[in-house]
Amino acid sequence: MKKILLITAVLAVFVSCSEDQLESDLENIVTDATISELAEESPEALLSTASSFDTGTINNIRTFDVAGTGGDHNDYGQKSIDVMMDIMSNDMLDSNNGWWYDDLYKYIGRTQESGTETNLIWDYYYEIIKGANQTITLIGGLDESVLTADLSYVLSRSKVVRGLAYLELIQIYQKGQPAMSDPGVPLIDPTADLINGPGFGRLTVQDTYNQIEADLKEGYDGLEGFSRPDKTVINQNIAAGYLARFYLLSKDYTKAVQFAEIAKSEGALAADQLLDGFQFINNSEWLWGADINGDTSSLFASFFSQMQSYSPVQKAAGGVTPGYTGQLGHHRTVDVRLYNAVSPTDIRSNWFGPDNGFIDQPKPGQIYNYKFYDDTFFEADYVYMRVSEMYLIIAEAKAANGDDGGAAQELYELVSTRDPNYTLSMNSGSSLMDEIRLHRRIELWGEGFGLLDMKRWNVGLVRDFEGTTHPNNPASFYNIPAGDARFTFQIPETEINLNDAITPADQNQ
Repeated sequence: MKKILLITAVLAVFVSCSEDQLESDLENIVTDATISELAEESPEALLSTASSFDTGTINNIRTFDVAGTGGDHNDYGQKSIDVMMDIMSNDMLDSNNGWWYDDLYKYIGRTQESGTETNLIWDYYYEIIKGANQTITLIGGLDESVLTADLSYVLSRSKVVRGLAYLELIQIYQKGQPAMSDPGVPLIDPTADLINGPGFGRLTVQDTYNQIEADLKEGYDGLEGFSRPDKTVINQNIAAGYLARFYLLSKDYTKAVQFAEIAKSEGALAADQLLDGFQFINNSEWLWGADINGDTSSLFASFFSQMQSYSPVQKAAGGVTPGYTGQLGHHRTVDVRLYNAVSPTDIRSNWFGPDNGFIDQPKPGQIYNYKFYDDTFFEADYVYMRVSEMYLIIAEAKAANGDDGGAAQELYELVSTRDPNYTLSMNSGSSLMDEIRLHRRIELWGEGFGLLDMKRWNVGLVRDFEGTTHPNNPASFYNIPAGDARFTFQIPETEINLNDAITPADQNQ
């Protein structure tokens, strides 16, 4: 009979519900049969345990030090990795060339050495996968006769979380234009003994894609009928959003449109909420996010500490915008080419601009970020998915499928809410695709898509150009051609040393 490794909390619940007391030295192992027995005798207790696993894993997406860096202030979950993906793109600058994220801007953080950001990324996502696997292991083997609707919803959410973690990993560790036979990432068997058992090697990109699609689709199907209490909880529409992202990546454009249409029904475009600092989860454009408060804030180790250049409320109240950017001048600024491409009649032009007179340690010519700001002391909420992204996925997917008219209409429905002077595009073919990509870069700046889109579009890095505002530092002032190996992260050296299923020959360039 298959054995399932469980944490002590499960045994505690089981012991409290059973007439037979387990001996104190019993190993933390139970079987499928005992879990089924618990489901029949006390489904509430099993649901409580499964839900606690599920909640803990979701919380880890926004929690400090999940990657186990020992307290680094760039280890605060998904939003930190969002910054990493953008700081390596064409559209974001590390204007002071220093402190957190500087190694990514210099393309050093992608390398395998101990202490680089690839270690943080790898450990973070596999920690999320481990948490999802705990829930899947706990209740995934139950017979349908004892798998209640609530247990099924918990199981389905865990599959979505595991799927999204693998989706992020494969985009970071695969080539930009991979063959399906190219190396993917390790897929972890949830029933394996991770301490004493063998390691897991790199499977193919196709294997990884198959797992992502299965997890997200099973999660999507299993969440039918589930009504979530708030936007911090994954429901069927959020699963659809991740399926849309996956199908855009895997070039199944018809399905990308299908699931993006489903996801976007969860929210509504609202131009009047675009200048709120992206700090409130009740924004109607947000589909999924984290509700940050005094108990869950990680203070200076947080997204707004690393991103906000200016907070009007904080500046007025205390004379300073708190954080690494506001207090120390380590700004993440905007590429001048992107800034110049935004129409002055577009409300998004207010997101970017030169020093407004309140920037700490401003640099000549820099374009500062006014999109993200926090009126509180690091209690601003985190956004993971917005409805505008779904419009952009539909527009890009339709254009890739040759439906120029449908793509232009979808783009118009989005951009006309941002710019009252925008008219339906008459572009077609590659010109229309370029227009869609431009608006994606504007709309989603700072939300974690920069490098991943460059890889997907086969676009190079260009920092040395006439009028550039990128710092003239030899360590970062250069161009990188499209398809270069430097756009792909290396597997951490510690993983190769400790995992007997991965050798130096399996390493990315």
